[in-house]
Amino acid sequence: MELVNFTEVIFQTDVEMQRLGWTTDQGREHLIETYGKRSRFLLTDEQLHEFLQYLVSQPTPTLHEVLIAKTNFEIKRLWWTEEEVWEHLKKTYGKRSRTLLTEVELLDFFQYLVSLPTIESSTDFDAEYEEFQDFSTYSEESDKVITRISSEDLSQILDKTDCEMQRLGWTTEQGPEHLIKTYEKRSRFLLTDEELHEFLQYLQSQPDPRAGF
Repeated sequence: MELVNFTEVIFQTDVEMQRLGWTTDQGREHLIETYGKRSRFLLTDEQLHEFLQYLVSQPTPTLHEVLIAKTNFEIKRLWWTEEEVWEHLKKTYGKRSRTLLTEVELLDFFQYLVSLPTIESSTDFDAEYEEFQDFSTYSEESDKVITRISSEDLSQILDKTDCEMQRLGWTTEQGPEHLIKTYEKRSRFLLTDEELHEFLQYLQSQPDPRAGF
């Protein structure tokens, strides 16, 4: 895919996600579930067009449907059970189901969920950590890594490093090799804040190998 066309398709997916009321996290979750990749920049040309076609095929939701979808995502993020949701709705609004809430009440419920801190699950942690991981270091570094994953900026920085490695055409082996050689660590999650930013700056400083074509 030519660079101009690629940028255009990315823009079109932005427009469609905005139409559907998708958040960045919802988009990333769909990519991981469908393609096993956390960024659109890591998709093949075919996958990127397929993702756009999927978005286009989805009907424009009502505000109530958008809020239901957003609360679904937040409930999953917080690992709430159906019983916990029911108890909160009953106590706060005197209703047993989100479908019975008014749009104002649903928006209030959504804003409440967003205000709560993320609860990390061991399953999600394992999936994220596996990327460049040496399993022999897992127990030694687990506390440190869990703390890093909870950082609000971490996801954005990882996305940027994903994009830069894709731009440079790096394989999954080249990432760990560089980290081991430079920092003696196999995973980006084991880097300090300073090292992670330094790694991103290093990637950004490398010339695009396609520039000569």
